[in-house]
Amino acid sequence: MKTLLKEPLLHFLLLGAALFYFYSLVNDNQANDNEITLSAAKIVQLKYSFEKTRQRPPSEEELNALVNNYFKEQVAYQKGVEMGLLDGDSIIQKRIQQKVEFMVEDSVSRIEPDDAELSSFLKEHQDDYRSEQVFSFVQLYFDPSKHRDVTEILTKTLARITALDESEHTAVKLMPLSDNIFLDYQYTDVSHAFVARYFGSNFANSLVKLSMNTWQQEIQSGYGMHIVKLKTKQGGELQPLAAVRDQVKQAWLNEQRKQSLAKFYQSLFVEYQVKQI
Repeated sequence: MKTLLKEPLLHFLLLGAALFYFYSLVNDNQANDNEITLSAAKIVQLKYSFEKTRQRPPSEEELNALVNNYFKEQVAYQKGVEMGLLDGDSIIQKRIQQKVEFMVEDSVSRIEPDDAELSSFLKEHQDDYRSEQVFSFVQLYFDPSKHRDVTEILTKTLARITALDESEHTAVKLMPLSDNIFLDYQYTDVSHAFVARYFGSNFANSLVKLSMNTWQQEIQSGYGMHIVKLKTKQGGELQPLAAVRDQVKQAWLNEQRKQSLAKFYQSLFVEYQVKQI
């Protein structure tokens, strides 16, 4: 039964029924082109919309005004259709497209994925659900605009650093070897998000791949080039489904909505023989 409920064909059948209901509700079972009626269901809808906005039910006079405005809206719409005013109206076309897409997506929202489906989705997108990584590192900055060959400068500086005793690897000794900038020499227990915010995402992602306790050159940030020594790295483990189930479910539903819309439009393109001329 669960498998049946997740079949795209069933979604389209449900969508067709929903569109038929929507059309009937909007047009209130028009007996012919010149007859516009108002159903009890539509009156309930008008009352609900009023109550939601005003936080109280409408008075008899206000309800009569709602009904009158509804009829005005309907006759004006019908006359506009007859006059061809909707043809080529991009605003109305976009609004109808949004309503149809909402109905397609809403049909997916009722699906309840099981843990096997969520676990599979989690495995496919595991980089989005890892625990936050935390780093401790030291860095020396080099401004490419100040050097004719910044790679050569980095190589020479790295050689000078490795020639020093480990006890001499201090900010006082090493910072003079680099270019001046507002960045600190040492950062302790800072998150990946923090590093990305201050150095750029490329720099933060580079830290993930660096070997521990080894000076490495040509690490690029939003400012220029760096020589970096990664001292500690924690986190980054894939979180269990139980810890991120709500996030995974929401992402899974979003993916299903995208796929349903794509299949929906694919079927419409075939139905209406869409082609470029």
